[in-house]
Amino acid sequence: MGGSTISGGTPGVLKHAAPGPPLAGLRARLGVPENVPLATLPVSAAGAALFVTAVYLFASTGPSSSAIVGSLALLGAALLAEAFPVPIEGVAAGRTSLANIFIVGTAVIYGWTEAAIIGALTMGLVELAHRRPVSRITFNTGLYTLAAGAAGAAAAAIEGTSLAALLLATAIASAAFYLVDITLLSGVIAETTRRPFFRVYARSTYSTAAPFAIMTSLAAILVVLWDRSPYIAVALAGPLVAIALYERRVFSILERLRELDRLKNEFIAIVSHELRTPVASVYGATMTLQQRELDEKRRDSLLSVIFTESARLARLVEQVVWASRFDSGHTRLHLEPCEPFGLAEEVIKAARLHLPPTLSIELSASAPPPPVLADPERVRQVLVNLLDNAVKFSPEGGRIQVAIERADGDVRFAVIDEGIGIPPREQARIFEKFHRLDPNLTRGVGGTGLGLYICQELVHQMNGRIWVDSRENEGSTFVFELPRA
Repeated sequence: MGGSTISGGTPGVLKHAAPGPPLAGLRARLGVPENVPLATLPVSAAGAALFVTAVYLFASTGPSSSAIVGSLALLGAALLAEAFPVPIEGVAAGRTSLANIFIVGTAVIYGWTEAAIIGALTMGLVELAHRRPVSRITFNTGLYTLAAGAAGAAAAAIEGTSLAALLLATAIASAAFYLVDITLLSGVIAETTRRPFFRVYARSTYSTAAPFAIMTSLAAILVVLWDRSPYIAVALAGPLVAIALYERRVFSILERLRELDRLKNEFIAIVSHELRTPVASVYGATMTLQQRELDEKRRDSLLSVIFTESARLARLVEQVVWASRFDSGHTRLHLEPCEPFGLAEEVIKAARLHLPPTLSIELSASAPPPPVLADPERVRQVLVNLLDNAVKFSPEGGRIQVAIERADGDVRFAVIDEGIGIPPREQARIFEKFHRLDPNLTRGVGGTGLGLYICQELVHQMNGRIWVDSRENEGSTFVFELPRA
């Protein structure tokens, strides 16, 4: 209802399925592109014809100045309502447009010609502003035009200006708008999804029943107030704006709560998975040490496993603690002048102790870099996280390079690897909390998805910035800059 069009605020974005043989032949004869459903053509043509007829009749009848002003006021309200749809919790149709309140109101107050014109202009202008494809603009505009014309014709069947007559006319007009809108849209959805029409129609009706009831009641209030005085009807704008703002706020809060719940579940799943392996390794190694007499070589190997997996557990706990600190705002860094080259040397020296023999790490600097104003421990932490990622995603024989150079008023650190790279669609999200390039562990690379998020937060709190430059199968370069001391 109102929002039931081929648009972003509808029961779903339509994806055109492969047409059957009869439709394919008809499409070829008509020269219709594959991405345009055939069911949209009669709607677009009929809507255009009705709009031209409505404009002609409106102009030829010589409307009064009050009718023109009133129609313009309703058009303006409909445009705002269509441009800013309202999300309604529990409604499966997505964001709901309140525009049809004013279109149905126009149909009852002035007639089908004014309603058809306002319906066409409302949808056409908003779709043009959104730069939609031409086929989508013509269909959605035709849909609104036909629905508005049907509403006006239905309202004209009710005579009289009593309260009961106005309410009945509004209810019938709203029902006519709704039925035309849902029926024509269901036909297009049925074609594009290759599903039975009546199944699509039943589902669409069920998902939009609640908005229909709300829109009908609001349209009735508008018509009754307008009948008493158009100026009084303006008072309806305040409550409608309040409802829209309240619904948007409630919806955003609920969306945030759902996102937090999703993150909580994701956090539990990720941490549980990441804890399982090191805990099992430590437990197995300690049980073996306790229950068997082992030679020194085997004993040292088990102790190495315990040390490695314990360090992994410590890193995991540290990442969780830092993420919690950022969320609570309790992070405190101590900024002081520090030497970037020395910090990088320390980190690389420690990383080489546990580096796979097939990988190498090199440090380069074109000239001695100046001191940076940063927290030295946190700079080490950022470098450790970036190097850890570079090692995990590098192929055998890969070379990892850490480069430091001047960059205007900053010092730039770069960690360069020859790994698998990052797809362009993922590069904007890799610094998000819990985001992992390989969530299903298809490459055998684990992780909490917190490392890059922590790097970003730490760099920002040291008044720097961080980004990535990557190409698939060619490697990645993670860069962060910190201000000079």
